[in-house]
Amino acid sequence: MKVDEGAALGMPAESAVRQTIKRGEENQSLQLNLKEAWAGLHFVLTGELPIPRQEALKRRISWDDESLENAIMGGTETDYRASYGPARYLAPKQVENMSAQLSRITADEFKDRYDAEALTEENIPPGGWNAAAADWLSQNFTSLQRFYGEAAARRQGVLVYFI
Repeated sequence: MKVDEGAALGMPAESAVRQTIKRGEENQSLQLNLKEAWAGLHFVLTGELPIPRQEALKRRISWDDESLENAIMGGTETDYRASYGPARYLAPKQVENMSAQLSRITADEFKDRYDAEALTEENIPPGGWNAAAADWLSQNFTSLQRFYGEAAARRQGVLVYFI
């Protein structure tokens, strides 16, 4: 995930996405790499399988543009193709909304939502869901909260993609 320092773009063109990625590589504070935690975070936050917004809509699965499912799997599809599908863009107003929703969840509440059995039953990667994984996922949740909070404070959009 990277912060879009660019102007008020509704949906960035591929060249704007590439520039944003380059800026993120040059300034690590503008990016958040969730590594293998992304799917577990999405599942714990939403109780849903991690399916990107555009794929859910193709499958006629309902999508709530205001829900936490947008923090990791939401955004408007861009022309830029990463290793695992298109990059998606959340506009500054969406980032503000995600930041507000994430900030309402404490670290303890997040840990209370963690259900190793459900994560295992649903085959949520990377697997190995146990007490130690709960701490690891909780740390990543705190990073996700901070990332969205900082982007919202700067009134920036967020670019989400998987490599």
